[in-house]
Amino acid sequence: MLQQVMNLSQGIAPNVNKEALTNDKRKIYLFGSPSYTNMGDQAIAYAVEKFIKNCFPYYEYIEIMDYATKEGIEIVKQVISKNDIVCFTGGGNLGSLYVDIEEDRRMVIEAFKDYKTIVFPQSAFFENTTEGEMEKYKSQEAYNKNANLTLVAREHQTLQVLKETFQANVLYTPDLVLTLQIEPRNLGREGVLFVLRADKEKVTEEAFVSELTEMLKKDYPVDRTDTVLSEIDAIEYSNREENLLKMLDKIGSKKLIITDRLHAMIFSILTKTPCIVFGNSYGKAKHSYEDWLKDLNFIEYTDSKDSTEIQLLMDKVMNAVPNSINLTEDFQVLKDFFKG
Repeated sequence: MLQQVMNLSQGIAPNVNKEALTNDKRKIYLFGSPSYTNMGDQAIAYAVEKFIKNCFPYYEYIEIMDYATKEGIEIVKQVISKNDIVCFTGGGNLGSLYVDIEEDRRMVIEAFKDYKTIVFPQSAFFENTTEGEMEKYKSQEAYNKNANLTLVAREHQTLQVLKETFQANVLYTPDLVLTLQIEPRNLGREGVLFVLRADKEKVTEEAFVSELTEMLKKDYPVDRTDTVLSEIDAIEYSNREENLLKMLDKIGSKKLIITDRLHAMIFSILTKTPCIVFGNSYGKAKHSYEDWLKDLNFIEYTDSKDSTEIQLLMDKVMNAVPNSINLTEDFQVLKDFFKG
């Protein structure tokens, strides 16, 4: 069985070997680590590892990729001890929009109902449809079987959803990527970059994007991308950091970012890049901004579609000397969970 774990974990976490699994250290098992190319979710998994290893070096940290959830559950069951902690990675996929990930989360939560279990900071959304209500019921059934479950909300809208929907303990912190201590590189900044989603959460209309693009092209080179990479098919543990740093350099080399992506906003914060933020279909970027980030002078959230107002916001953030905020105390409840 130990050989199975090592085979499963090859290329996931370099510390997953026989010694790591059999030593006397308490273990933290992280399920759901993404292999898909959404750099926001990749950044969360990266931040989870840094958070655990920096704050709690006395734990053995073991990561299990999303494509190995079922096998990982069976293997971890063979080696887990009563003082170990089972985790599921954070993100914006708790609910009915991404059912495959939600099904994996249910499996993990239910499988380890006798162990201390936590879902890292999430945004939650169940659609107000027959299908959405059905998925909510399935999640309630699975989650509520685990009396040792803690869920972490990353904005107040999700905090209410989690409290109203589940019987679990609920904590409230910012997105975990905001714990990263990354000193931005001194890159020459040029041009404006649109970082826009192309998925079911998209609400920013293309006509409006075209209007802004034409306005900006008079003064700046304009480009467009997404935080979901299209040039590669998958990301493993071994190249996660490389791809994340490339994304941060792409953001940090621009004079301005315009986005409807929560993590493009957060990457802008990490790189001190002026940023204008629009919403998604259920408000996770908006509420994260309002709850934690509105004191930043180089980041602005807006629901306006008036190009004159947008121009004023662009001028404001681009002329600001970027300030900082300290969110350390806001993560203390999460640190206390792992100390216990």
